[in-house]
Amino acid sequence: MKTLTVVAALVTTLAATVAFAQSPPTPPPATPPAKEKPAPSLTGTWGLEVTHSAGTSTPTLTITQTGEKLNGTYVGTYGESVLTGSSKGSDFTFSLEIGTEQKVTVVYTGTLAGDTVKGTVTMGEMGEGTFTGKRK
Repeated sequence: MKTLTVVAALVTTLAATVAFAQSPPTPPPATPPAKEKPAPSLTGTWGLEVTHSAGTSTPTLTITQTGEKLNGTYVGTYGESVLTGSSKGSDFTFSLEIGTEQKVTVVYTGTLAGDTVKGTVTMGEMGEGTFTGKRK
């Protein structure tokens, strides 16, 4: 009887070992989903330094970004103007008209990196230039 008990214990242990060895491995814990970074936004007040053929100007922009749409105001040497444009990722473009009697369309195209912007500006017949700026 003692032998039968020992054999039964060995068979049970062997069966448990085989069953454990055949079970699939436990998968690693699922990694939590990565948090998406908020899209860059141009919303705010910006101080620019624009270099062009007539020299350097320092306009102030106030921009509101809704989705990819930009709206705002430009205040500079040539007065105050409404600006409109768009932004996709860190790239943006907006335009405005300056001048009182003879209007000139000015187009800014640039990139946003945190609280700084830089790019090019086209001023119709007045030529082209570059700009840099910081969020105030």
